[in-house]
Amino acid sequence: MAEPAFINTVWKHLRQVLGPAPSSRPVVLLDVPDGTDFRELVDEISGRAGSPRTLIDDGRRVEPVNARTGLPLVEPFGEELLELRAWPHWNDWIGCARVVRAGWEQSVVVIAHRDDPAAEEVPAGASWPERLRLLTGWEPLPREPVDWRATEQALGTRLPGDYKEVVNLFGYGSFDMYLEVLVPGVRGLDLVEWSASARAHTADLWRPHPVYPAPGGLLRWGTSEQELDFVWQTGAPDPDDWPVLVRTDFDTWERYECGAGEFIVRLLTDVGLSYPTGRIAAHCFLDYA
Repeated sequence: MAEPAFINTVWKHLRQVLGPAPSSRPVVLLDVPDGTDFRELVDEISGRAGSPRTLIDDGRRVEPVNARTGLPLVEPFGEELLELRAWPHWNDWIGCARVVRAGWEQSVVVIAHRDDPAAEEVPAGASWPERLRLLTGWEPLPREPVDWRATEQALGTRLPGDYKEVVNLFGYGSFDMYLEVLVPGVRGLDLVEWSASARAHTADLWRPHPVYPAPGGLLRWGTSEQELDFVWQTGAPDPDDWPVLVRTDFDTWERYECGAGEFIVRLLTDVGLSYPTGRIAAHCFLDYA
């Protein structure tokens, strides 16, 4: 098992995320204590930072290594790099590496500066989900596609196109450790299961709004550890016209005349919305797959 004191040391080297973006800094290399199992170390960091990307395995690059996937973690090493797992963490990259030094295999944790992915120019006409991808620096990973036809049949309604694009691009995870999007088929965050649960348990909580499938009823698409409810107000014939409503406390609702994709972008960037994510210097998506 990885020593808790060492994991805490790793986190102490990560920078504050609120406020202006910090300037670039030298790479931090932390020697892992002797006797630490590399897999257990990866699991410990994954418990806080989500699933890692495997950039190097058995000395070979598993996927393209670039600034969006963790290139700053690779640059301090040469041929001695055997394995590297990478996590984005706002303005930092975290890496777990197995390296060969003086003929001996060792494990190190690498912390490197992560440029703000939002500095990349957004192409004209980019969809809101694509803007979200550029904003977070996310590179989609191969994953099992969602059966949207079966999902919509189970719900009895078509779903907004931007929501489906967000799920297809990102899968299951968290935006800035704040907002989780419900994903069909994901245990514990299944959109269909949450809809059924809302019908059974949420009628009083969501008053004066009805719960879907009642006419104009609310259908949840996202959740947060802050106990906020992110829902659509159904009713419009075209699901792309469904507005987003957010329950911020027991009886207060905020309404946004936009879809889920645009709302998430605004939640991450618009300081006027009063969400803490709007004050984060650089944004990230934590993969939980």
